[in-house]
Amino acid sequence: MTCVSKIPPTFLSDTVGGVTVVVKARYKEAIHCMLSRMELMCGNGDNAGRKFGRGVCLSVPVKEGSAERFVIRDYRHGGLLGKLLGGVFCDGNRPLNEVCINEIALQKGVPSAEVIAITKKKLCGLFYRANFITREISGAVDLLQFLQETPLESIQRSKHAIIRALVKLIRTMHDAGIYHADLHLKNILLKQDASEAFSAYIIDLDKSFVVDKLTVEQRIKNLLRLNRSIDKIRWFSGQTITNDSPTRNETASSRISNDKKEDTAKERGIRLEKKMDLISKTDRIRFFKSYMTHGNTIDADWKKCVRQHHTQYFLHKLWWRVLDVFKNKV
Repeated sequence: MTCVSKIPPTFLSDTVGGVTVVVKARYKEAIHCMLSRMELMCGNGDNAGRKFGRGVCLSVPVKEGSAERFVIRDYRHGGLLGKLLGGVFCDGNRPLNEVCINEIALQKGVPSAEVIAITKKKLCGLFYRANFITREISGAVDLLQFLQETPLESIQRSKHAIIRALVKLIRTMHDAGIYHADLHLKNILLKQDASEAFSAYIIDLDKSFVVDKLTVEQRIKNLLRLNRSIDKIRWFSGQTITNDSPTRNETASSRISNDKKEDTAKERGIRLEKKMDLISKTDRIRFFKSYMTHGNTIDADWKKCVRQHHTQYFLHKLWWRVLDVFKNKV
């Protein structure tokens, strides 16, 4: 298993205003300019755009008036740890490992966003905060955003083409020996060109690893992680957190405004729920079969592997039910 902590040969390390920067050499000047304008740490640039994932990402131009943009992502923990620690880390090699995995992915022809730099700002002792900077893939959106914003009829018409694009991406990644530690809909970008053909890109390789050859077991486990993310979105789509007890100082106009927001959220959730219903069991089987037969066919009883791992869903669905109860009591 490859888990690297050395700076890749195309990168160099520098310090700017107390911030440690590991940057791709040819972008050193651009990153220094961004740091000096404080767009990186504050995101207050006039041309900064916000993207939401785990925390907030910023989309900023490489330089004033440039069409080329960088995406700046705050490093944050996921799950319960994220609620407790947010973006505070003590494992100093974690961001650098992601840089190295991303470089390996690009060298092996895996479509991904080019890594430009990472920054680390020391807090106290071993603790620090970090940012991860990549080149923005113009016109690409993550799969969840695509589902939310694309009309139902367009999804129905395009889903076979999307399946082919996803199969090509994930099979290329796995054939390169890369296991994605958090393979879900928001970590896959989709881009449609003028001819309506789709291309897919993988992002956020944090905690991923590289081996000489992934086993069939590892491949199936990774695919089922993606499948589980679809089930989770289907499970929670159409649900909103409501608070039927108004606060003492809540005015009638604010209650009306909140009611409108809730109605809009419910409507959006219902639409997403209908879109998720378009992903049928047949589509999932088609995806797994296409994956196994793409390029060099993987000789394995993949149906058996899928059935064995599918039992894991019981515990996840039990946890989703717990979250439902908790949200309804908020």
